[in-house]
Amino acid sequence: MSDNKKYSKYRLFTANFSTVLSIALVLSLLAFVFLFSFHLWYLSNQVKESVSFTVYLNSSTSQEQALNIEKEIKKNKVVKSTKYNSVEDITKIMNNDFGAEHLDVLGDYNPYMPTIEVHLKAENMKVAQIKQFIRTIESKSDVEMVDYRDELINNINVAYYNTSGIVIIIFLCLLFISVTLINHTIALTIRNKKLLIRSMQLVGAKPSFIRRPFLIKGLWLGFIGGILADIFTSGVMLGIYSHITKPDLQPFYRTYVFLGLAIIVLGVVLSLLFSYIAVIRNMNLKNYKLYN
Repeated sequence: MSDNKKYSKYRLFTANFSTVLSIALVLSLLAFVFLFSFHLWYLSNQVKESVSFTVYLNSSTSQEQALNIEKEIKKNKVVKSTKYNSVEDITKIMNNDFGAEHLDVLGDYNPYMPTIEVHLKAENMKVAQIKQFIRTIESKSDVEMVDYRDELINNINVAYYNTSGIVIIIFLCLLFISVTLINHTIALTIRNKKLLIRSMQLVGAKPSFIRRPFLIKGLWLGFIGGILADIFTSGVMLGIYSHITKPDLQPFYRTYVFLGLAIIVLGVVLSLLFSYIAVIRNMNLKNYKLYN
């Protein structure tokens, strides 16, 4: 094999490798931003749904009446779960916290009231909607009061929306950089073949025939770049989870599979699109630009 052929093969391998590596790196960056956004959203929902409000019932409310109120509350579409606590249940909890004799000073009087603890679905954690729901509950004759920490929900929502806004801006910037980098890398690779493209035009090759090998190559480069991006992203995530004791990954499986497939599809689509654009540009080059 001559030195020229070896050099040509080396240049071809280098060009293909740099293209695949560029695609893999930019897709990995996009994957990490998506994962950060997803886990931020998931954590925010977990925090929101851990916040509850308490419905205090009148002391005279019977257990049957309390359970009927609980069933009515649970029917509402914004409610995730409810828990009824009788006076006896609350007394036991307080006895564990403050001692069994903490009510002795009150004689036979028990100040505790039956309660219903209500957790809402995260997507319904809008203060105006919750307040309307609470007003409906407070209008019931057996309800003494409702304890709701609206300031906490407001703070959680504000923190989430502010962080999400920053992440979206970063994502859009990275997307622009990624698309630009992939476009330039593929364009430079195909531009090196401009003389070959012109030769094929001169011998009468159809445009579709000229485009086909470049599009097939672009498809494979995008596919391999997507696979490498998935491997790299998976490796980093496994490294992170290896430092977490017994991580619960079950809620994330579908999202991870979807992301893995989306990364490959995005790599293929971008590579095909930019390969097509680059070939068309080189097919329409003026003669004086062929040697520039």
